[in-house]
Amino acid sequence: MKIGFNKVGSTAIPFELSKENLRFSGTLEKFSRSLIELEAKITGELSIPCDLCAEEIIKSLDESVKFRLSDGIYKDDDHEHEIVEIENSMIDLDEILNSEIELFKSNYFCCKNCQN
Repeated sequence: MKIGFNKVGSTAIPFELSKENLRFSGTLEKFSRSLIELEAKITGELSIPCDLCAEEIIKSLDESVKFRLSDGIYKDDDHEHEIVEIENSMIDLDEILNSEIELFKSNYFCCKNCQN
């Protein structure tokens, strides 16, 4: 799902998309002239391999995500919030969801058999 950066205004726009057993839902709202705030939840189940034996682990997700989107390179020293730079004035929610899933998968996971 793609949304044009200039289509987001000061009234929150709700969104929802699904991928496999995950649901990504939240809102997009203009934060300032050059920033949009994304606030969302990722819920559902994700299959991840054990880092020791590669056995499948099913992890339940209930993660909140909140960051700001910039149309192009962000030129400010505000390090209080995470800024995600988007390209071509299009917010690609599928790409954002995929990035969040990969970030979660990059953690260390160990199945019950390997924990003992």
